Amino acid sequence: MAKSLKEKLNECELIPIAGLINQDSINATSEKVGFVFPVYAWALPKIVYDFIEKIDLSTTKYIFAVTTMGGFSKQYVAPVLVKLLKPKNKELDAAYNIRIFSNNIWGSKRINPLPSKEKGEKRIKKAELKLEKIAEIIRNNQKGKVKEGSIYPMKNSYFSFIKEVNTMDEKYYTDENCNGCGICQKICPVDNIKLVNEKPEWQHKCQMCTGCLHYCPEKAIQWGEYTVGRVRYNHPYIKLKELINQKTKL
Repeated sequence: MAKSLKEKLNECELIPIAGLINQDSINATSEKVGFVFPVYAWALPKIVYDFIEKIDLSTTKYIFAVTTMGGFSKQYVAPVLVKLLKPKNKELDAAYNIRIFSNNIWGSKRINPLPSKEKGEKRIKKAELKLEKIAEIIRNNQKGKVKEGSIYPMKNSYFSFIKEVNTMDEKYYTDENCNGCGICQKICPVDNIKLVNEKPEWQHKCQMCTGCLHYCPEKAIQWGEYTVGRVRYNHPYIKLKELINQKTKL
């Protein structure tokens, strides 16, 4: 969605968070700044949460967010963003959720089945139509509906996730199909994987993006018992090289 939104906006620059998060200081230089990300545990991935806490938005006049999700229509995204922006004396001008599907196959064997290729592409095309309308609102600096309310279980669940996510990689392991290719190490946005004797070892700063799991060419990476035998997902319009390069492309 971020790539597509960039194409629909005028003079827009796409900057991956993974390429900036380790800098000592992060300063926004544009009067319009947007955050585009998938929903994790009802709200923001931890890397996005940490990034927004860190970024200096002093010169920014318009702030928006566009998220993709696979779960319920009600999310805890806007309240968290409002909370993060308040100490900066900034407001969230527009926020939109685009429902596509979830690639979270580690939560349960009974939920989040991945769609067929045809159904997945149909949902992406439908999301593109919605994104066109969102882009027009953003281009015109219009205010969008920002719902600040939340359901208590969402809040409780989300902040538990933020607290625990870095060590959730303790359940990752490789089976006998691992050939030591190292793609998992290269694709990780936070350099959380090291190869030891040609096998991945997770370093407990995980974001649970599951990129290592989904993009392993041998389907050799598992998370607990939930992912064994389940279909993996590779986005049809995003190349592996793009995911690897996001850590260095500024």
